[in-house]
Amino acid sequence: MRWWRTPGGGPSWLRRIGFYLPYAWRFVVLRRVEPLIYGIAVTDRCNFSCRGCIVANTGRPAMSWTQLAGALHAAYQRGFRELYLSGGEPMLWRDGARTLTEVIAEARRIGFFHVRVYTNGTAGLPASADTVWVSMDGLPDTFIQRRGDHFHQVERAVRSSGHPRIALIFVIDRATAGGVEPFLRWVRDSRLPVMGVMFYFHTPYYGYDELYLDSAERAAVIDALVGHIRAGLPVINSRAGLLALRSGNWRRRMPIASVLDVDGESVCCRAANTVCPDCGYAACTELTGLQRLRPSAVRGILRYW
Repeated sequence: MRWWRTPGGGPSWLRRIGFYLPYAWRFVVLRRVEPLIYGIAVTDRCNFSCRGCIVANTGRPAMSWTQLAGALHAAYQRGFRELYLSGGEPMLWRDGARTLTEVIAEARRIGFFHVRVYTNGTAGLPASADTVWVSMDGLPDTFIQRRGDHFHQVERAVRSSGHPRIALIFVIDRATAGGVEPFLRWVRDSRLPVMGVMFYFHTPYYGYDELYLDSAERAAVIDALVGHIRAGLPVINSRAGLLALRSGNWRRRMPIASVLDVDGESVCCRAANTVCPDCGYAACTELTGLQRLRPSAVRGILRYW
């Protein structure tokens, strides 16, 4: 019987709707927050040395295939249905002959609804992922300050991949904030084949440094982003999500999401609780907007989910 599965082997829309309708009732109406999104940092290895990153090239071992397969099965049994793979640079993960392609295939076989990959774009883009999130923080002069001289390499990878669902992640900090609007206009005017740009803010994972923007500085950038949405620039963040981030009125450590690395599992992210008040992980505020039934957040989730 194949009516309940898609051609790629993942669950069909019928099974997804059967899961999401009761889940949405519990999440929105009953305000119950249950497991949904599972992240796995498959390796800490990375070919970049980005400013602001503390999880790359730490010397810890990558997860083994046995660990990954076990984690996928366990997460699915606990109710998680959406998966993302990150690093380090997840495209560098290997266990013998196995690569990230086998991890994605195993997740589909188990039954995860979507598999998303977060990458810097220089080690190839995984064709089998549902969505590929590529880190790209501004035009060359801005990009180089955070990620090094790799802008054109990443651009070529995005343009040549042919993947139908690529989205960009732009981390805003003191070095990159001035490049937001020029980058958005370049993405639009150059017809970069992406769904849009999701903006996060630099989070002080290891303390407050020269990259950190305080709440007043963040607020000014967020106000500008809301204006860019009105102007039709390709911002993925919803207005509701941005305003929640601006006000700080959103739930931290939302147990809808967990993330695993070789050292164990954390709720929401791998950082210490002390950074939560200044978290800039804007995907969480999108979930807050969804639970509050803010129209812009609902439209955003339906468009990019």
